[in-house]
Amino acid sequence: MYDALVNILTTRFRVKSELIRPEATLTSLGLDSLFMVELSFMLEDDPGVMIGFDDLVAANTLTDIVQLMEEHKNASA
Repeated sequence: MYDALVNILTTRFRVKSELIRPEATLTSLGLDSLFMVELSFMLEDDPGVMIGFDDLVAANTLTDIVQLMEEHKNASA
């Protein structure tokens, strides 16, 4: 799941790969609340994980987002 998130960040949001670390915050990556809405839709499309906006906002780091992705992927399986 981490690789899928990194792929979205680097290809769709053009975040520099050297900035991406598991402990990085979205703010440190220069991303705002509009990003959260877009990310929610992208995660639903690929890798097929539905995470609500409120859950994404509550996630502090990329690790937290990956954990949400894994939890929601397991819940839908």
